[in-house]
Amino acid sequence: MPKKKNAIEEEVAMDMTPMIDVTFQLLIFFIITLKFKLLEKKLTSYLPTDFGLSSNEIDVSENFLVVKLTQAGSSLDPIRDRTTRFFVENEEVTGSTQEEILGKISAKIRSFREAQKDVKGKIDTGVGVPHATVVQILDLFNRAKYETVSFVGLTRNENIAQGQKWWNKVRRDLGDM
Repeated sequence: MPKKKNAIEEEVAMDMTPMIDVTFQLLIFFIITLKFKLLEKKLTSYLPTDFGLSSNEIDVSENFLVVKLTQAGSSLDPIRDRTTRFFVENEEVTGSTQEEILGKISAKIRSFREAQKDVKGKIDTGVGVPHATVVQILDLFNRAKYETVSFVGLTRNENIAQGQKWWNKVRRDLGDM
């Protein structure tokens, strides 16, 4: 026997207000308690914190390997006509191409690391050295498995003034191109 249908069917409706309230409360909770990781892969480096405050030269101890980069050429020359000079422990590294020079620097960095396991790296850049070159040297230290690499900034007041003049000239040169 078939069931009888109720003549009046009630319509069922859900009240969504409590569900929306709980959703927003959970969202606020997760936003407040979320902690972001600053850097996934962090390369330990010590950047100069006393930029322009000290006129003393930095004392380089025995366990540091210093790679110094300077810009060769007159400050009146366009940037594209200047070359970078490379020094490892005050000895200039020369070659016909930059790849050859970087290969020689890499060999010196690795041999210094093999001789002293606790050695630290130091990159000393002069005014006008391209950032790409500094990063290439940093990569060489990283490949040789140096744990600490420091950067020597412009610490003398005349270097800072020279750097500011250089930067103003770069901006003028780039504006002319």
